[in-house]
Amino acid sequence: MNATLLQLHHREAFEQTVTRALTAGAGAGVLHLAMTRLGVPLPLVWMVPAAVVLGCARGDKWDRGLLGGLGVLLTALPYALGMAPGWTVAFSAAAAGALLVRSRLSDRGEDGQVADARPTLFHFGLGAALCAGLTLGGLEVARVFAARLADLATPALLGAGAVGGILGLFVGLSSVAAHLALSADPVEARVEALLPQLSGDFHALTERALRLYRQCGQSLALLPREPAREELARTLGRMTRDAAELASEWAGVEAQLEERAQAELQAEREDLERSARACTDPVARRQLEVAAASLAEEVERLGSLKHRRERILARLRAEVAQLERARVALLSLRSGQAQLKAAELSALARRFRALSSVPWEEGQAMDAMASQASLGISAVIQGTSMHSSAGETHAPERDGSADARLAAEVPRVRET
Repeated sequence: MNATLLQLHHREAFEQTVTRALTAGAGAGVLHLAMTRLGVPLPLVWMVPAAVVLGCARGDKWDRGLLGGLGVLLTALPYALGMAPGWTVAFSAAAAGALLVRSRLSDRGEDGQVADARPTLFHFGLGAALCAGLTLGGLEVARVFAARLADLATPALLGAGAVGGILGLFVGLSSVAAHLALSADPVEARVEALLPQLSGDFHALTERALRLYRQCGQSLALLPREPAREELARTLGRMTRDAAELASEWAGVEAQLEERAQAELQAEREDLERSARACTDPVARRQLEVAAASLAEEVERLGSLKHRRERILARLRAEVAQLERARVALLSLRSGQAQLKAAELSALARRFRALSSVPWEEGQAMDAMASQASLGISAVIQGTSMHSSAGETHAPERDGSADARLAAEVPRVRET
C-alpha cells in the first residue's frame, strides 16, 4: 500500500481529539448514571457520541455553537425514526463521525489554510463509516467490560465513567479519517503541476514562490484564527497562483524568443530581398518587397516581445519579493500579545491586498501585439501566394513559413 495513504497528518491534533473524546465519554457515562437515578433514562450510546462532538468541536464561537447543536440533534434524529437498534446506533454514530471531520476542517478555517492538506467529501463519508463501525464494536466491548466491573463490585460512579470512557474512545478514534490521505492545497497542487512545464528563470522564480508560500503557511498555522488571517491567506494564495499561471503562459513563448527564431526571420527577409532584386517583373518585385518589409516589421516585433519578457520576469520577481516580505512579517508575529497580533495581522492583510491588486496593463498591450503580428503574417502569406501564382519569380516556397509558425504559437496572455 502506498505509504502516503498511511501518513497521519497533524498527529498532535488527532491525539488531542482522542483525549477529549475519552474525557467526554467518561463524563457522559457519569451523567447517564445521574439521569437514570433521576428517572430519565437516556440511551448511553446516544449521549456519548453527542458529548464527544460537543467536547471536540473546534473553530470560532459560531463554528463551535453550530457543531455542538448539530451534534445533539443529528445524533438524536435516528432514535426518532423507529429503526432497528443496530441501525439506529450506526446512523447516530455516523452523524457524529462526519461532524468530527468537519470540526477538524473548522479548526483553522476552511479559507485560512495555506499549503496545508485538508479533508474532502471523501473524508466525511470515511469518518461516518468508521464511527458507525467503531461505535458498534465499542458498544460490545463496553458491555463486556461493564459486566466484568459488576462482578468485581466496582462502585457505580467509577463503573459508569469507565464504560462511557471506553465508548467515547472508540468514537474518538474515528476522527482518524480527518488525518489520512488528505487532499493537497489547491494552490500548491496547481503550482506543482505547472512546474515541469517551466524552464530557466520562470522555473526558478515559480519554485521559489512555492517554497515561500509553504513557509508562509507554516507561520500562519501558528497564529490565532482571525478574519484578517483568512484574508491574508486568500491574498497569498492568489498571488502565488497568478505568478505560476503567468509563468506557464509565457513559457510557451520562450522557444520563439530564441536567437534561432529571429535568425530564421532575418534569413527569410534577405531571401525575399534577393528574389526581388533578381525579379524582372515589376508587379512580382513589388509583392516581394512588401513581403520583405512585413518580415522586417515582425523582426522588430520579436525584439519587442523580448523586452516584454523582461518586464514579465521583473513582475514575477516583484511577486516573489512580496511573498518574501510576507514570510518575514509573519515570522515577527509569532511572539507578542494576542491583541497586538490581531492588529498587526489585520494591517498586514490590508497592505498585501493592496499590493496584490495593482492593475497590470501588459495584457492589453500583448493582445494588441499578437493581433498586429497576425495581420503582418497574413500580408506576407498573401503577397507570396500572389507571387507564386504569377509564375515569374524564383522566390523560395518557404517565405514567411517561420513567421507563420511564430504567429501561430504566440499566446494571448492574460496578465491580470
